[in-house]
Amino acid sequence: MSQNVVMVTQTPGQGYRRIGEAVAGAPEGALIVVAPGRYIENVTVSKPVTITAEHGAGTVVIIAKAGVAVTMTAASAALTGITAVSTDADNPAVLVTQGQLSLTECSLEGAGWSTIYASGEGTVLMRGCEVRNYTGAGVVVTSPQGGVLESCRFAEIGTSAVVVADDGTLVIRACTVSGAAGNGICLNGRGRLTVEDTTISGTSKPAVAVEQQAMIAAKRLYASDLTGIGFYLASSGEVTLEECTVERAGAEGVFVAEGCKPVLRGCRVQTAGSRGVHFSARSGGTVTRCDVSGVTGIGVNVTERAAPEFHHLSISGCSGSGLKVSDAADPFFRRLHVRGSDGVGIEIEDGGRGLMENVEIDGGGVGLRVVAGSRLVVNGLSIRNTANAGVEVAEATLSLADSALEGTGGDGVHAGTGATLSLLRCRVHSSAGAGCRFGEGSSGTVTESEFSSGKSDGIVLETGESVRVASCTVRDNHGSGVRQLRPGTAIEVLDLITSGNLKPDAYGTSVSVEAAEPAPSIAPERPRLAGDPLEEMQKLVGLAGVKREVTSLININKMAKRRQDAGLSAPPMARHLVFAGAPGTGKTTVARLYGQVLAQLGVLREGHLIEVARADLVAQIIGGTAIKTTEAFNTALGGVLFIDEAYTLSSGQGGSGPDFGREAIDTLVKLMEDHREDVVVIAAGYSNEMQDFLSANPGMESRFSRTIEFANYTADELVTIVRSQCAKHDYHLEDEAAAALFEHFERIPKDGTFGNGRTARRVFERMTDRQASRLAESPSMSPADLTLLTAEDLDTSA
Repeated sequence: MSQNVVMVTQTPGQGYRRIGEAVAGAPEGALIVVAPGRYIENVTVSKPVTITAEHGAGTVVIIAKAGVAVTMTAASAALTGITAVSTDADNPAVLVTQGQLSLTECSLEGAGWSTIYASGEGTVLMRGCEVRNYTGAGVVVTSPQGGVLESCRFAEIGTSAVVVADDGTLVIRACTVSGAAGNGICLNGRGRLTVEDTTISGTSKPAVAVEQQAMIAAKRLYASDLTGIGFYLASSGEVTLEECTVERAGAEGVFVAEGCKPVLRGCRVQTAGSRGVHFSARSGGTVTRCDVSGVTGIGVNVTERAAPEFHHLSISGCSGSGLKVSDAADPFFRRLHVRGSDGVGIEIEDGGRGLMENVEIDGGGVGLRVVAGSRLVVNGLSIRNTANAGVEVAEATLSLADSALEGTGGDGVHAGTGATLSLLRCRVHSSAGAGCRFGEGSSGTVTESEFSSGKSDGIVLETGESVRVASCTVRDNHGSGVRQLRPGTAIEVLDLITSGNLKPDAYGTSVSVEAAEPAPSIAPERPRLAGDPLEEMQKLVGLAGVKREVTSLININKMAKRRQDAGLSAPPMARHLVFAGAPGTGKTTVARLYGQVLAQLGVLREGHLIEVARADLVAQIIGGTAIKTTEAFNTALGGVLFIDEAYTLSSGQGGSGPDFGREAIDTLVKLMEDHREDVVVIAAGYSNEMQDFLSANPGMESRFSRTIEFANYTADELVTIVRSQCAKHDYHLEDEAAAALFEHFERIPKDGTFGNGRTARRVFERMTDRQASRLAESPSMSPADLTLLTAEDLDTSA
């Protein structure tokens, strides 16, 4: 055997009997091979050697009944496959005070305050090890050289699995902690930890606790099935959590305190027992692209003057409020989405402050509540389908701009006693109560806003305080457009546009003070469409292929409706369409008639057509596009949204840059999914450019699963269109003029400037102009001359 290989065996005469004796007698750099057995001793590794179990992990056990099982005093050494056990309540199983000790596939068990302790200038490198300690901690590191734990397993730990304290430094990769009476990871002092791809479960105290001046950089750290808090962050040092997850925590998922300013990116909290995320005690930091769901209680709570920033935060399925801000906290939110909360979507109380941009609230009780001395500014709020009011304000101040509320179970916006409310460019649609109600003792302004299709009045003014309503639209409400219940001069209504309301407006100094009658519970019957839109479509000139495609779609929808009426499942249908082709080929007309047919079949509620272009969807300011697109989309609910030249949204045309157009596309994709049964979206434009539009968003092509091509009109069809214009306006086309028109249409280049039907109509208009000029120079004319268009009236140079 080589002189650098030293044997340890309990068989007499074949090597050293004790491991410590082998270390003392071995040369530096030696490999000490240990035969299976239990070695009752205290091993001091005083020189660079490697100690390995001859027959693999678990066959060699070092047991220290008193003191430390393995003490490291050399510059470096390694243990492989060794089990080290200390039964001493006052000492660790492994102690490293200097040098670097590598432990590979070792099993380490302590009975004292720690199983492994790295202090002074010691470094511990552990890979594939198992650590147990029924009484104390697993690994404690106070050394600045600390070390690395990789693919290690901690189980049945009496206090905390890993502790980094004083000036300790440690790296953890791909480790698991299952069952600890303390923390999974505890950092204090000036300890520094980098951890990634690690799982912690079954801890009685916070899975991760960071206190004092400690620093942590965690990536893909997963904590689950916890008795208490997931992450407790209370350090003045740098704290960064990326793609970390807390599931099934008994208390808060993430609790931030003591002025800590963490950075959370891509983190998730699911099924917490108290609050999903809680910022308190003047804490701050930033939270980006995080998700909180399934919380028994409040989703996100910001209290005690905390001032964190949240970007792209999603909150869903909470039994309490989705978001609550109180106690003079002053957070900032950008792109916040709250959905499905049993309580209030967003609640600001007890002097809470805040600024919010681009907020969406879906469902819940009240959408947004601001009370008790609070002050909130919101730019870009979308609220849908709340059980009660959309917005409530009382004894507080709310400024709301560029917002849309739809389908609220009570008033759209309700200002109670002591409220100061400002609404600018807001839209409230289909509220069960008033669109906006200023209750007794409230005041404020409503500017450039719209209140429509509500079950009661558009705006109700019950207060005697100052309220200014300027440049607003109130339409199609079941009550009055504006109803003022207390006569007086404190109320000012300027430039009001009112139409379609079931009761007259009442405001000014001599209004009726009678309370509004309850709105009828049954919506008025949808007016029946005049004529047969399908027959009208068949009468359109040309478009044979289009008519076949659309008729096929109508038949599919008709059969689907019959199947549903018979209690059968409906077949999959291409609801949203692409109309591809050059301008003037009848795309808008076909879309309008298609919507009317679907309304007659009961597939759509209304069947109306809303036509929009890029300018109607894209705003000039960051964040405004989503609001503008949502407003346009909501007006089309129950009917057809027709997007003309849709490809400009993906090509960056229109002067606002490509990003804003992409934002409109992303918003459309989401809205089409949310309202897939209540709207048909038709995107129209040139055939080649529409391919770019469909590829601009991964979900776009799947939603527009059918493309209908609108071919250019033939020369014969263009002549027919001119003839139809003649018949419509009491003109007659002579045969020579018809032949000249045919040749003219054959010669016209069919390029990007060719307008198809529009070109034919312009030709007709120019012919009537030239006829009028020709006849004006004639000394006499007959009635027949006034109706005849000749070849002379055709300007072939145009």
